[in-house]
Amino acid sequence: MAPANGQLVVFLAAVALLSAGFLPHALAKRRGGAVPPQVADICSRTPFPDTCKGTAGRHASKYPVIDNVAVLNMQVDAFAKRTAQARKHVTKVSRSVLPQQTQALSFCDTMYMNTQDTIGAAQRAITFKDKATAKIMLQLAVQDFESCDRPFKQSGVRNPMEKFDTELNQMAQNCMALANMI
Repeated sequence: MAPANGQLVVFLAAVALLSAGFLPHALAKRRGGAVPPQVADICSRTPFPDTCKGTAGRHASKYPVIDNVAVLNMQVDAFAKRTAQARKHVTKVSRSVLPQQTQALSFCDTMYMNTQDTIGAAQRAITFKDKATAKIMLQLAVQDFESCDRPFKQSGVRNPMEKFDTELNQMAQNCMALANMI
């Protein structure tokens, strides 16, 4: 059975779009997958460019102008969201760990809460382009979540937050590098 004229036209249009390279770009945009070149360029100058592109790039459509300050804001926003996810993960894993880990996780939750506060202070400093205060607040945030590992090491037990801490560290290092660019 031959395809109807309408189906044939749609098929030929799809083939034309694919061969011209338009369809993959449109699909990537719809899924939020494509990282704008301006974001990729700025992220390439950070210590962890893939982390920067993977987190900041998702927020690019919210900014009418993509510059160093915009990418810093994107990265700090992603950093804040990941810290909130870390706190939720603490609650989840606390239900099924050893007693020593439960106490250490409680400490981590407090440290992540402190991190959220210092990220908020960094965001306010960035709004006023106060690079020195932003960097200090970001450094304090790093110290807070890095402290999470201490009670696990002291108890000799595995830290179930290690993956989060590594990601948060990369994001914080990127934020500090981006803060140097404003």
